[in-house]
Order: sequence, then structure tokens, then C-alpha cells
Amino acid sequence: MTRNSKILVFIGAAYLIGLMVASFGYSHFIEPELAKPEKLLIDDDGSLIAMAPFPPSMAYPLGSDIDGNSYLTKIIEGAKYTIGLSVIIALGRVLLSLLGGYLLFLLPTSMKRTFKGLSDALPYAPVTVFTYILITPVILTFSWSYDLTTKIVFPCLVIIAVSVPVLSLYVQEEIDLASNNEFIDSARTMGASRFHIFKKHIVPFLTPKVVVTFVQQMVQTLIIFAHLGLLNVFIGGSETRVMEYDIDTGDAITETFSMSNEWAGMISDNFQYIRSFPWMVLAPVTAFALTILAINFIAYGLKTNRKPKRVNVPQEKFKTTSMSLDKEKLRMVK
Repeated sequence: MTRNSKILVFIGAAYLIGLMVASFGYSHFIEPELAKPEKLLIDDDGSLIAMAPFPPSMAYPLGSDIDGNSYLTKIIEGAKYTIGLSVIIALGRVLLSLLGGYLLFLLPTSMKRTFKGLSDALPYAPVTVFTYILITPVILTFSWSYDLTTKIVFPCLVIIAVSVPVLSLYVQEEIDLASNNEFIDSARTMGASRFHIFKKHIVPFLTPKVVVTFVQQMVQTLIIFAHLGLLNVFIGGSETRVMEYDIDTGDAITETFSMSNEWAGMISDNFQYIRSFPWMVLAPVTAFALTILAINFIAYGLKTNRKPKRVNVPQEKFKTTSMSLDKEKLRMVK
């Protein structure tokens, strides 16, 4: 890994770790001491200055929501759900894909060809659509009958499951590619079992690629979160509020809000205010963009191979070698 690659990995990791530490620290030490947010800003003489949502200022660096909550604190609080869940989902995908790829590796060649044909079609499957259909009954339709833990765990399991087949086929192809190396043939000749070859020879070969795949899966998970948020599906559950009543019919007009301050939910909650109060959407979008950029820094740094170093050989060595060759030629001619 080159120096620039190490710098990129350090920047990305420092951003993610710092944001996670700030998120857990805020939830455990700062949030319980905060007072109820104020929807009105009143001057010392009692005159009204502004009404929530407040634009970005010294008191509200990223603005506030309609309840007067600072967007900076909401983004910090929601980071542990957004980034933390993406890490868990990416890890679950990679581990299950390693198991699935190894099981596919054990299949006969004829069956491998059948599954190989699926690898060309599965990457084009609409993952977000499948995920939405599967988790909507828990998150939206029958959300009242499930607790918060179920609303977090079940969507994560679905998001993991929908990508395991594609990743398993990718792992199986990488295992087959590694099996063509000469040292694998030598191990077979010496009587090593398939599991021993996989554990001792193929796993070290796969480890760098698996690490990069894990980082890439974090980005894909964040993108799925964003798509689901636009469909009003919030990881961590949602809360329905009665905003107003229709004067003519008397029906209640409700809106759905994210309960965990997950960033995709914040975007969906306030997308209707993008023209009037653009900071309410730009703040979580910026947080998403910076997080994905930090993860891409890590992925790019890990994928960059170290270039071979140039060895500076003293010129005197070349002169000595050249003179030795000339003397050898003269001796052979004589």
C-alpha cells in the first residue's frame, strides 16, 4: 500500500470512527441533559425573532427541523443507526457469501455451469424493489404489532438475504480462479483435502478481495437505505403523527416520521420542504455524501497495490561485471 493510499484509508476511517464515537457519546451523555427544543426564538424584550424551522446560523449550524431540533445533533444521533447498521449488514453479507461460495465450490462442474448462468442475470435484479416488498408488512402495514427491535432486525436480515446469492456466485468464481494456481495443484498432489486447501491456501488469497468487498457493500447498503427512505420505509421504525384535520370531511391528515433519526428517514420526512427550507434536505444528503466518500476513500486505498521499488545498483558494479565478461570472452577465444 502506497503512502497516498494509507492517507486515504486513514482519512476515511478517522471520519467514520469519529462520527460513530460522537453519535454514541451524544446519546449516552449529552442528550438526556438537553431541554425540550423551542419552536420560537424570542428576544430579550419579548418580541418574536423567528419560528421553526430555523435556517443555518451560529446556534443551528445546519439549521433545524419543524420542531426546533438542531439538524447537527440529529445527524450525529442518527449516525449510529445509519453507519452502524451498514457495517452489520455488510459483514453479514460477506460472511454468508463466503459460506455460500464455498458450498458452490464443492458442487460438481455441471451444476456450477448452471449457477454460473445466473450470475449474468442476478446483478440486474432490482434489489430495492425486492427489499421494499418484503419489509413493508413489518415497517408500514402492520407496524403497530411489532416492537422496535423487530423493526430493526427484520429489515437488516432482508437486506442481507437479497444480496447473498450474487455475492456467493462472485466468491465461488474467485475460489475457482484461485484453485487454478500451481501451488493448489501441488497441495492436491500431496493429498490435502478440499477443506484444508480452502483454509490454508485459498482463504489467504481471498482475504484482500473480501475486505474490499466488505467496504463496497457498506456503500451499497447506504444507497439502499436512501432508496427505502424515499419510499417512506424507515429502518428502525416510523411514527405516524396527526398534522391537521380536513375542514370539509373531518378526516385526519397524517405524516410518517422516522423514530431513529436515520438519515434516509430524515430526507424522506422533509422532502416536501425542499423548496421552502432546503437545508432540511441538504443536511442529511450532505451527511450521506460525505460518508459514502469516506468509505470510497477506504476502498480505493485498499485496492491500490504497492508498486515495486526501484533498486539503485552502483555503477561500479556494472563496470566490474562488464570487465569480467570481457576477460571471459578473451579467454574463450584463446
